[in-house]
Amino acid sequence: MKETRIIKYIKSLIRNHKYMTTEDIMLFLEKYYKLPISTPSVYYKYKKIIKECRKEVYKERRRKRK
Repeated sequence: MKETRIIKYIKSLIRNHKYMTTEDIMLFLEKYYKLPISTPSVYYKYKKIIKECRKEVYKERRRKRK
């Protein structure tokens, strides 16, 4: 996945908050990046991206723990 500004932002949200639901992250994206989250195609696209980001961040955490 390409490290765009939005992706970096999503990863930072996941890293810096104990636990954020996908909907919480979507609200932040809507607020700061003016994304039309109410549009299904946009919603599902970013839902997938958030899932991938979460995987990467969790993978990093596991690496740090070892």
